Order: sequence, then structure tokens, then C-alpha cells
Amino acid sequence: MEKRVVIAIVICMGILFAWTKFFPQPQPPPVASNAPTSTPPGGSAREASPAAGAPAGSPSLAAPPTNAPAANRPEETVELVTPAVSFLLSSEGGTLRQAQLREPKYLLRKGDPGSGLKLINTGEARFAPLRTEFPGSKFATPADGAWTVSRPAPDAVAFEAVADGVRIEKRYRIEPQSYRLLLDVTVENQGDKPLDHHLAMHVFGHQNPDQRGGSFLSGSSANPASIICEVGEKAERESVEKLAKDKLEKGGNVRWVAADDKFFLVAALPLPESPPRDRLCTGTAPATDIGDGALTFAERTVAPHASTTYAFVVYAGPKVLTELEQVRPGGEDVRLSDAVDVNLAFLSRPILSLLKFFYSFTGNWGVAIILLTIFIRLLTFYPTQRSLLSAKKMQRLAPKMNAIRKKYENDKQRQSIETMNLYKAHGVSPLGGCLPSLIQMPIWIALYSTLNYAVELYRSPFALHIHDLTAKDPYYITPLLMGGVMFLQMRMSPASPDSQQQAMMSIMMPVMFTAFSLVLPSGLALYMLTSYLIGILQQLYINHLDRKSGATT
Repeated sequence: MEKRVVIAIVICMGILFAWTKFFPQPQPPPVASNAPTSTPPGGSAREASPAAGAPAGSPSLAAPPTNAPAANRPEETVELVTPAVSFLLSSEGGTLRQAQLREPKYLLRKGDPGSGLKLINTGEARFAPLRTEFPGSKFATPADGAWTVSRPAPDAVAFEAVADGVRIEKRYRIEPQSYRLLLDVTVENQGDKPLDHHLAMHVFGHQNPDQRGGSFLSGSSANPASIICEVGEKAERESVEKLAKDKLEKGGNVRWVAADDKFFLVAALPLPESPPRDRLCTGTAPATDIGDGALTFAERTVAPHASTTYAFVVYAGPKVLTELEQVRPGGEDVRLSDAVDVNLAFLSRPILSLLKFFYSFTGNWGVAIILLTIFIRLLTFYPTQRSLLSAKKMQRLAPKMNAIRKKYENDKQRQSIETMNLYKAHGVSPLGGCLPSLIQMPIWIALYSTLNYAVELYRSPFALHIHDLTAKDPYYITPLLMGGVMFLQMRMSPASPDSQQQAMMSIMMPVMFTAFSLVLPSGLALYMLTSYLIGILQQLYINHLDRKSGATT
């Protein structure tokens, strides 16, 4: 192998390691019992009755009054079911205690809807999503046991509590679309004086301590949970682990708050306010391995015997781009798709679109990956062909290059000049061998990110032994095959002037890539295996052309 190609590959691998080191992908656990506890979307405010204008300043986060009513009613739970999700709501704070997926793909036991993955499975009521508080307000936040339950309609449930002459209602309704609920939080002033208050809506994420990850070699087993604040048109994301050290705080045009993981998301999205007012989004770690995302509204004033309503869309489901893009509270694009955090998104998203296209007529994601590999190799065929032909020319020039080295052994500058003149005379580019590696590397990074975070591939089988293309190969068959094929391809490559170095690299590189593939998604190993097989066919074709041209000269 040409020395410059080896250098290019090593540099590219260094870039890959640096990228994954400084731009790690947050991703909470998909396992049912350990899945991050995220809160559903919060809501924007609708004035249900006359209220005084609210100042535009950031809300105060002072602790709420401690004189909340100490009612201690037993917990009541109510289930709202959509075709995709079963939502279990609790009278303890009027919160969301469980969100369990019902679609066949997410069932742990085939045909058993009760075995679906639980995106939310809160052990403690204080960490239940959609918890509401009223920091810095003139009334106390109702105690968890102060809420009563009613069923105003078959597809709705309402929780109500009264504190200091203020009636608070949280009404949930099923949204016809998948993975969504509608939530209205109404604050009614039953007193004779204007009422100033702030509403804070909370979401929570749980970090599985065994799946923190954070490095490239963590591969598909890593699953760091995170809290996200969408501010303007940017998703501000922080892992639960880092929140234990540094608080996340962002103010301004906060569009939503969420807790996400590798494949799933629970988000609270307020409807637009008119006129728009700033909101504050904070991320903290209230307990070990627990992240809290809070969306706090600007202060509102409610007139005597009037009320104001905060309306939310709640999303609890997989991070499927088409589903996220359809979540538009009040018809506004709030960019919920920003929750899908991948490297090189400008490449990752087209790659995912191509995968979906190939899957649409194959019905198998593994086959779709193979077809995607063939497509990418066709796109890079010309530069790869030029590179291989250049390598063949350089192989034929090896005797002349050795003669130049020997003749100008003590004059390195003259040696370089004569070598470049030799390249120029025979139409050889010394950088030609680097081009395919430089082209393939960003594609490889983008594909790694796509296969590692695409919920479309989650739990998708291929062959007899691979049951999840987003997880590592349980028997390491694909990585080992890939390493063998890569070794064979490198042995077939034209000999470089430094044959000893080439022999060393033809062993070291396959060993290194095989080691990487042992912990990376099996779908990525399948891509690399297919790519190297195609590379061998292309090398055989080049060798054929070289023999043919040699026979005619």
C-alpha cells in the first residue's frame, strides 16, 4: 500500500476519534425498566378569561410557599390508550407515571401488548414527568396527595387541586396522531385580588449507570441520557451525568423541553403564546442518575374570578423523523426533529432517507444496508478507479523511484524534485491514493451515526444470528468476516516502494478495524464487509485492465 494512503487512513482515524471525543452522542437507555424518565411536552398559554398583562422578564425561581395543603388521598391511576402508546396517569401530582409502547416492533414478547417497552416507568412520584410547580407565586404548589380525579370524556382525564384560593386543573386528552397527548393546565383565581404566578413544567431523564458510555469504543452499548432545551432554532443538550456538575440554563424563545435517549423521546411542547414571551429552560440533577428539565413561563397575572390556561402537546415515542416533524403545536414548526442528534447530519439524514427507500421494496433493513453500500460504491467508483490505476502506475515506477533514491541518497531536496518530475511525466498523482479514503471517511462517520441512532433499525434482524442491527454482532461473525475480507483486499493492493511497511499495515489495519467492529453496530460491520467485498471485485477488474494493457504494449 502506498505510504501516503496509510498516513491518510491514520489521520482520518485520528479525526474520527477526536470527533467522537469532543462531540459525543447523548443517548438514554432503551431497556424498559431503565429507560430515561422523560416528561411530556409542556404547553403554551391561552387566556381563558381576562388577565392582566404579564411582564416580559425572566421568571423568578424562588422556592414555592410551604403552606401547600397536606391532603393525603390514596393514589389513583387512569389509563389513556392510543394505538401506539398506553399512558398511565397518576393523581399524585397529576403526572405521567408510565408510557408503554404498544406497536409490535417494541414488544419484548411477541403478541403480548403488555410487554411493550416502557419509556417512562417512574419509581418515585417526585420524578414523574409533567410535574407542575408554581415557583415564586403567591400561592403554594398543591401537595401530591391533594389532587382529585375525574373522567370528563372517555378519551380524557382531569386532575384538580385547590391551594390558597386557587383552583388548578390538569386535563389530558388523547391526540389522534400516534405518540401524543394534549394537556391543558388551567389556573383559576377564586379570590378577589389579582393573582401573579409562574408555571414550571418538569420532565425527567434517568441514566442507567451501566450505559453511560461517552467514547467511541463504547459503541452500541453506550446510552447516556440527556435533557434538551430547544431555544430558538438550536437544541441545547446536556447529559444527565454532566448536569450533576454543571447546571443547564437557557432563556429566550424556548420552544420545548425534553428528556431523550438513544432511540426515544419524551417532550413537553407549549403552544405559541400571543404575544410571544420569553421562557426559561433549566436542566439540573436532583438525584443520582436523574436529570430534571424544567420549562418556566414568564409571569402571568390572573384577574379575580378569572382563569388562564397553558396548553401543551406531549410527545412520548420513538425518534422517527417523520413523526417528530409532524408535531406542530398550534401549527408552528418547533423543530422537534432537532432531538435526533447525529454527527454530520447533512450526510446522516440523506443516508437514512436512502435506507428507507431501499427498505420500502426489500422489507429487510440488512438488505437495505447492502444496497446502500452498493449505491455509495457506485458514487465513489470513479475516484476509486483513478486511485487504483494510479497505484498500479506507481507500482510500475518503483524501479525508477528506487534508482532516484539511490542516486540522490544524500540530497533529499533533489530526490523529491526528481520524484515529482517522474510522477508528472507518467501522469501519476502522489495524492491519488488518499482521495478514496478521504471520501469514504465522512461517509463512514455519518453511517456510523445513522446506524447507531436510527430507531427505524432498532431491533431489526438480519441473518440468523443478528437480531438487532443497531447492536453489536452477538457472535462477532460479521466483524471477523469483515476483517478477513479487508486483509485479503489489502494483500491484493499494488505493492508500494516500501513493501515492508505495506506488509505491516496489511496486518495492522484489518486487526484495528476488526477490533472496532466488535463493539460497533452490526449494521456498520455489514456495511464495511459489503464495501470491502466490492473493493476486491474492483481490484480484480483493475488487475485485469493492467494485464490487458501490458499485453498490448
